[in-house]
Amino acid sequence: MKGNFFKTFKEELVSIPVLIIGFFALNWILGVLFPGSAFFDFASQMETIAFRVLSFVICLSVAWVGLRIAFPQLYRYLKDEFYHNFYLLPEDIKRKYAIRFFLVFVICVALVSRSVGGETSEIRGKLIQSLEGQLNVRETTPNRGPMVDKYLRSVGVTIPAPWCAAFVSYNLQQFQVPNPKTAWSPDYAREKDAIYLSKKFSGSPLPGDVVTYYYPNLHRVGHVGFFCRKDLSGYIITIEGNTNGSGSREGDGVYKKKREIGKIHAITRYIK
Repeated sequence: MKGNFFKTFKEELVSIPVLIIGFFALNWILGVLFPGSAFFDFASQMETIAFRVLSFVICLSVAWVGLRIAFPQLYRYLKDEFYHNFYLLPEDIKRKYAIRFFLVFVICVALVSRSVGGETSEIRGKLIQSLEGQLNVRETTPNRGPMVDKYLRSVGVTIPAPWCAAFVSYNLQQFQVPNPKTAWSPDYAREKDAIYLSKKFSGSPLPGDVVTYYYPNLHRVGHVGFFCRKDLSGYIITIEGNTNGSGSREGDGVYKKKREIGKIHAITRYIK
């Protein structure tokens, strides 16, 4: 049985590690060449892909069992006749089935895709413009640098120190926006300020809102950045300090990131 399984899905099994390696390499190269662009958080994205593949397999299995119970005759036909004898069908019939299956797939993808949202106020627009201008900020030594020191001084902490939260506070302060004014990232995930928490929205995120990330190994929020927009595929684009091309919480600069919304712990609002 194992031998038959491998023979049937040999191309798929071989392509999976190749695609993962290729995705990682491309993500790294593009991140180096275009540091101002938003690329995937690789580790987070691999986790998301694995979860979705598992979900797909489970849903498909449940649907197949449901079909077998609810429509046993149709199940037997699909299993014993259609599947095993598909290769005997005339080429034009096989082509028609392939086109129909493809169209169903495209329609399903269209139904689950999400659109970009969007109004923005003048202050939000200026904040995002300012953040875009900081995408070249890099540390000169760990947690030090001309701009990094400025971020940290804005919240009154001893230098050097992790600075993702200081980056957020500094930029909000430039527009006189009240905020926790601290370098402690959990302070930016308070329920009273949240428009998104525990995967539930109480409002639509806007450019300049603050996103936080929860780390199970820390048992707390451990990273924070700015929400910029949502792209057509449903991912969110962020600008974060103290990160890198891989999306680390201990990186070397300010980067634009492409994040999965399911990985966000909270989105909080300080610009009223």
